[in-house]
Amino acid sequence: MFIRNIMTAGIIMGVLFSAVLTGCGTDGGTNTGTNTGTNAGTTNTGTNTGTNTGTNTGTNTRTNTGTDTETTGETGTLSLKITDAPYPLDLIAEAKVTIEKVEVHASDSSTESSGFITLPLDAPKTFNLLDLRGGVTENLVTADLSEGTYGQIRLVVSSAYIKLNDGREPVLDVPSGSQSGIKIFPNPSITVTGGLTTELVLDFDVGQSFLPFPAAPKKALEITEFKFKPVIRVVNSTSTGSISGTITNQNDEPPVEDATLTAFEGTVEVASTSSKSDGSYLLSGLPGGTYDVTASHSGFTSSTKTIEVVAGNETGGTDFSLTPQP
Repeated sequence: MFIRNIMTAGIIMGVLFSAVLTGCGTDGGTNTGTNTGTNAGTTNTGTNTGTNTGTNTGTNTRTNTGTDTETTGETGTLSLKITDAPYPLDLIAEAKVTIEKVEVHASDSSTESSGFITLPLDAPKTFNLLDLRGGVTENLVTADLSEGTYGQIRLVVSSAYIKLNDGREPVLDVPSGSQSGIKIFPNPSITVTGGLTTELVLDFDVGQSFLPFPAAPKKALEITEFKFKPVIRVVNSTSTGSISGTITNQNDEPPVEDATLTAFEGTVEVASTSSKSDGSYLLSGLPGGTYDVTASHSGFTSSTKTIEVVAGNETGGTDFSLTPQP
């Protein structure tokens, strides 16, 4: 699932809000992330009562390859989108979050005082994260901002809700910190440049954010409650590439829905997504480089391909034909 957020002064365009929110919990919890490419963020990890790590961790040694520009007092645009990382969806019918406020922190601006700036939302927005799979994104907010550097995004979640496929709606424990603001720290910070647009994607990980009790249930009836601990990955979609394709069954070639696609750089998981009902998928937010992409699904033998990604381009036709297990 993707939520998009756009800033203008430069323009930060598009934030994907997926089902992975990292390090969200009490107000004292913090999320930190590494941007790859030009102001591009990877997984934000944070601490609260433990350490949450988003499934898409990126490579922490990557550095910002963008070029800083002098401020001219102009404005740019910030766009935030939302998306969702894979999750064992066979037990879940709905997983919703309602965001009522979005703020960014101006750490260096020629026209803004240091502090939080509220981005305008017409009304609180509710997203069913299960609708934002396979590269689907939804716009969260678009706003004009003064040129400068913005070092933090804060999302205020007013409510969260989950429904199982047996119709039950288990108790969902939402920590107070989620309601006072989920803190996301892009690293390096977001640079807004006059006249330009940057699209950011917040990838919300349902599997990391909605934690069932007891853990690792095999049936929906075993679940008694959930704890909400958001995990988010930040991606600058204007300076990263993507991989797309289709997943089919090798025996009779029908599409395979809800297969998990994971991109690895060495042993580090960088991004993941799931296939849609027609078997199609989109792995986005990948810095330029070579990745081992694995397709997996229960009841099938996993398959891996090595794919080259060029920043700013989509590598299409990366199809997988999975073999059913005996």
